[in-house]
Amino acid sequence: MANVSGGTINCACHGSKFAITDGAVEHGPATRALPEGKITVDGNSIRLA
Repeated sequence: MANVSGGTINCACHGSKFAITDGAVEHGPATRALPEGKITVDGNSIRLA
């Protein structure tokens, strides 16, 4: 599970933090950016398409 705060996507499993703008690693232990994915927005829901 992850949360978003302070401009980063925060991984609860290993503590990595990723930039919300492009998925780049802001703080490890991750060594690679998050993969790009298409999303859909429906009302208040954002889903990976």
